Amino acid sequence: MNDLPISLFLSSRAIDLTHVITESMPTWEEGQGFSQKQTHFADVDGFAIHQLTFKKAGIGTHFDSAAHFFQGKRYVHEYPIAELISPAAVINVTQQSERDRDYQVTQQDIINWEKTHGSIQNGSFVIANTGWSKYWNDPKKFIGLDEKKVRHFPGWGQEAAQYLLDKGVRGLGIDVASIDAGNNNTFGAHHVFLKADKYLVENINIGTENSNTLPDVGATIFILPIPIENGSEAPARIIAYA
Repeated sequence: MNDLPISLFLSSRAIDLTHVITESMPTWEEGQGFSQKQTHFADVDGFAIHQLTFKKAGIGTHFDSAAHFFQGKRYVHEYPIAELISPAAVINVTQQSERDRDYQVTQQDIINWEKTHGSIQNGSFVIANTGWSKYWNDPKKFIGLDEKKVRHFPGWGQEAAQYLLDKGVRGLGIDVASIDAGNNNTFGAHHVFLKADKYLVENINIGTENSNTLPDVGATIFILPIPIENGSEAPARIIAYA
């Protein structure tokens, strides 16, 4: 993984799977998670400076380290680059999620995928494509908070997460605000992967343009979190070559 051939880049198409960070993007609490204020202007001061404010690191497309849930596990800055470049597998559950907004990816979903594409490789990064990226510009729909303050969006089931961990998968991703479904307050999939000192990526941008170019198998994914010292989470740039 440290000596990727240059042909990978020359013969492949780069796909950006990152949402742009904005003041109006969806957040877990449904409030503003990010703001910026310009303090210097190029036409006045000769340079421009913006003051950025993040209420938390886990906003936009972002990386969860094992320390997010477990004391003594790795922080964001402790994951080597070699673990952040992986073959990607994409499990499409858009139809299931359309029928049930609380859908949890099952082990059978993965087995069905493997019948078509072959066994998921050791060291892979596996993404659930729920189709939820299409709601990104509608925060209320994206988070699905109801009158009882329960969130409604799809996620990974705990059994499916354990199945992938047992196969040697190094990271799990999804296109919604949490690896676990919004109404799942036990965070089972989080616990499975983070207890094993692995990592997670949430709010991956699998929009209309990307869904046509990101293959179910065959892409190489680069996960590039901001290496915040002792950070449990961090915004990340996610790029795939396919």
